[in-house]
Amino acid sequence: MRSGFTLLEMVMTIALLAVFAVKITSVIDTTTKTTESDIMRTTVDAQARQVLRQIGFAVMGSHPESLDPRMPAPLNQASLKYQVNLGISDGKVVWSDAEEIALEEGRRQIYWSDNPDAADERRVVWTSLVAPYLEGEIPNGMDDNGNGLIDEKGLSFTIAGQAISMKLTLEREREGQEPLVTTVETVVTCRNMVEGWARAE
Repeated sequence: MRSGFTLLEMVMTIALLAVFAVKITSVIDTTTKTTESDIMRTTVDAQARQVLRQIGFAVMGSHPESLDPRMPAPLNQASLKYQVNLGISDGKVVWSDAEEIALEEGRRQIYWSDNPDAADERRVVWTSLVAPYLEGEIPNGMDDNGNGLIDEKGLSFTIAGQAISMKLTLEREREGQEPLVTTVETVVTCRNMVEGWARAE
């Protein structure tokens, strides 16, 4: 009666176990990378939507005549100054100092600024993941992504009457992989049409 394993059988068994272990490790590693990528994509998507929501809430309380500059399509801009209605005092509308939302290209940041360019200017950075150009766009004087705009940056504003069209592309770099890119857009309407607006000095 035979008992135990021969040396050859033991070697083959160990080899099969090693192959099985490698496959299991590969599956686990792939699953982990996929999960990490999904989490990162979800995070970038959420940040893009949150930043666009912040911009929309900030500018919809402004007076349309306070918007500066006012680029109509196909022109566009990566910054926007505006003033918002603070309420009524002595029967007159009180307007805020100038505020600004802008792309700082060298740092890939979008910031909100109170009293821009003044000595007491305050800045708050809302994101540091802005792509150099909107998704699908390259700087060639043409509308590469078919959205009616030319050479738009990662943050883009266009103005049409009271409506402000906003587009945003965020880009998250990944080591050894293509960057994660997400683009969001919306249109908001200036709601403060009351008379008595005057540009802040």
